[in-house]
Amino acid sequence: MVDEFNPKHGAMATLNFSVANAVTQATNVDLTLPGGNTVAVAPKAGSIIAVSVRASADLTAGSATLQVHKDSTELTETDAPTLTLSDTVQEDYETIRPRAIRFAAGDGLGVSYSSSTDMAPTNTNDFDVQLYVVYDPD
Repeated sequence: MVDEFNPKHGAMATLNFSVANAVTQATNVDLTLPGGNTVAVAPKAGSIIAVSVRASADLTAGSATLQVHKDSTELTETDAPTLTLSDTVQEDYETIRPRAIRFAAGDGLGVSYSSSTDMAPTNTNDFDVQLYVVYDPD
């Protein structure tokens, strides 16, 4: 794991996304940055190396699935991270080897969530997500 965050792959940045009052039966709802935008524009090419999520309250039923997206399209690469919260999982994370999931300068990076019809609690649970990226070294 130490190698995945080694500076030899470039400078690392953390992008913080959240959703307040997540609801049931949601499909690809974009989380927001602190200023309210749903994507962070990459200033330089690089790769996604990790993502983590934490719910503010335990789910008592159902589930929520979180996915990384690029320009508002959920990633479909084999290595693309998918995090799932459930009645037994309040936090989750995944690491990805550097350069497996690439982005170009100017791409918009973000995170979305989908939820089951029986997810509980609904409209009171918040999700905080950290998306970790590395920018290509010069």
